[in-house]
Amino acid sequence: MALGHQIFSVKLKRKYLVCVIGIATLTYLIISYLQKKTVEHIEPPTRLVPEKFIKQVEYNTDFKIMLIKEKIKRFEHRFNKTRSIILNSKPMLKPNYNVHVFYYAWYNNPEINGEYRHWNHNYLDNWKKYDSRIYPKGSHRPPNDIGSNYYPLLGCYSSTDKDIIETHLKYLRDSGIGVLVISWAPPNYTDSPHEMLATLFRTALNYEIKIALHVEPYNGRNPVNLLEHLKEFLKLYGNHPALYKIKKPLGQQMVPLIYIYDSYLIPAAAWKEVFGNKGNLSVRGTWLDAIYIGLLVELQHKSHIRKSGFDGFYTYFATNSFTYGSTWKNWPVLTKFALQNGLIFIPSVGPGYIDTKVRAWNSANIRHRANGQYYDVAWGTAINNNALYVSITSFNEWHEGTQIEPAVAKTVQGYKYLDYEPEGPYYYLNLTRSWIDQFEKSLN
Repeated sequence: MALGHQIFSVKLKRKYLVCVIGIATLTYLIISYLQKKTVEHIEPPTRLVPEKFIKQVEYNTDFKIMLIKEKIKRFEHRFNKTRSIILNSKPMLKPNYNVHVFYYAWYNNPEINGEYRHWNHNYLDNWKKYDSRIYPKGSHRPPNDIGSNYYPLLGCYSSTDKDIIETHLKYLRDSGIGVLVISWAPPNYTDSPHEMLATLFRTALNYEIKIALHVEPYNGRNPVNLLEHLKEFLKLYGNHPALYKIKKPLGQQMVPLIYIYDSYLIPAAAWKEVFGNKGNLSVRGTWLDAIYIGLLVELQHKSHIRKSGFDGFYTYFATNSFTYGSTWKNWPVLTKFALQNGLIFIPSVGPGYIDTKVRAWNSANIRHRANGQYYDVAWGTAINNNALYVSITSFNEWHEGTQIEPAVAKTVQGYKYLDYEPEGPYYYLNLTRSWIDQFEKSLN
């Protein structure tokens, strides 16, 4: 079923939104319980987070489950009717530049690059020191055995393949996403996308997609050397029409927007030297000025964001209740905090989470997709909190199972990869498009 033949748009009236979110949440809780998702100490996912950010969630009473089942049964007919309204079709005229998606260009294969990279990801050592169970070790062996619980429709592709880049940007264009936020490290650093950036920018321009950076915590990163690396990047792409730029608050200057992952690892005083108006190395008012977005993981990071001089913050993780920032019920507080401090809040939504093909011991962190209902709740929560921007985790972080990129059903030697059935490979691109339509209505 081709994407272009089945693009969905939202016909959902505002008065049904709360009902849809509530029912999807209840359904997700039931599915989690029935699959015996017993949550112990929640461990960090593939993108590293210190253990002190871990929270614990338990649903452990049969009485509570019985009540939820009864509610779902009562609302089942109404929910199915509402969801059918969501999945009607209507072409979208242009990408929405307030919707950003995190993108990873770290995949290699022998046909293009001479070897596999990332598809053959190692199983990582168990971080649970109290867990004595034995788990798989070693590397995966593509193309049939890969480091993901899902299998991509495009196979074990290379991120430098021009045809793959073209296809990915067409997916984004058809889904209505306006900004591709590429995981970025400087040239010669691990997983740097430097080799494919020229092709990416050129192709993005053809599809009216904009490009922004997601700065990774590359080895030795600090505010000073980051500025030096950004200088080199901006010399190459600073004036490129595909570079994503927005207006500075209270001004007319158009500047890039740059996400900085794990920003809290660097003291606020160090960031303030470059992001503060009076910092000794301040970028403000210079050609290096930008909208710098820091990562908010736990509660005390609100102070770190404000003191550092960041222009805003995002939450990244697609795992509700994993961190303070990624917990949906905390988004109203974060929205208020942003408004009070003149900051941009960019909540991160995602379709689910599972990384047990790289962390076999991390089943406690699984967030089941529940046929799109988990994604529905995340999007609905962001819209109900009057978000001006939404980031999606992710387009293609296959190791963590957060991707919206098309996946295909596949069974190899008795192992069955997860998939999007019965809705088909393009389901999450279509669902994204429907929620972007609803998001646009909320902005008008």
